[in-house]
Amino acid sequence: MKKAERSEAFTREQLNSYFASYVGMEGGNPRAGVWFCDSSPHPRGEALVAPLVPLRQPGAWDAAYRHQNRDHMARWQSHQKIARIMSAARAQILNEAIGDQDWKHYFDRHLYAPRGAEFKLSLFPLPARLINQTPWSKAFRGQPELLPKQRYLDLCRDGPRFAFIDEIRQLWKPKVVVCLGERHTEDFVQAFGLRNVRGVDHVLQPADQPKTLRVLTHDSTTWIICPALAGAAGLTSDVLLDAMGQYIAGWLGADDFAALGTTTDEQATAFPRQVGVTQI
Repeated sequence: MKKAERSEAFTREQLNSYFASYVGMEGGNPRAGVWFCDSSPHPRGEALVAPLVPLRQPGAWDAAYRHQNRDHMARWQSHQKIARIMSAARAQILNEAIGDQDWKHYFDRHLYAPRGAEFKLSLFPLPARLINQTPWSKAFRGQPELLPKQRYLDLCRDGPRFAFIDEIRQLWKPKVVVCLGERHTEDFVQAFGLRNVRGVDHVLQPADQPKTLRVLTHDSTTWIICPALAGAAGLTSDVLLDAMGQYIAGWLGADDFAALGTTTDEQATAFPRQVGVTQI
């Protein structure tokens, strides 16, 4: 994200209204059976520019988006890994073998599509890592509600950002939410209102190093808190990603993948239900 481009500071009310929306989310199909939740979005986000306009409807990777970003998508490794998970889940559901390039076809054609099989959101709306490694204090100089960074994090946790996440989950009721990054467990629990939900551990152990997943079920949704998609302790190998896809397939059916390949640009904005924003 670039440095905030504004001479005067944004107020807490302006930021609360902006953050309590689909800002900072890749999007896709919120009606999908699978959601992926990361702690923060990719650092390629736009600058905070006045006026801050909340995103009342989710975005998606439609044809226009893919064309606009065609020169950059090959470097989006975390999204490619999610495509691998989803292509493995689809193969499991359809009783097909997992092909070496299935993930690439899924990534190029289906990932985060308007009527696709998954939706991608982030707990926090601003990237944790800024473009060119710009220090947070420099990027948001003159924005007292965002400095220090802990103030921004608390604004999201205690304000309407986390409340909005819980609200849209209750609205759309996905079958499975895959939470990426076990070190953010407390934030996942708070954002989705899981404080009083008891979980169980599941060991994912294909022909690779075992990984422990935390599994919680509440209100028709199952959350799977798993390692991140990067780092030595993460879900990084093809074997683990395929195994993760096969595991989440246990909550899915053929109908969850029925619409793949039938999306259109016109459908990208066809979301009649909207979520209200809670002000504080």
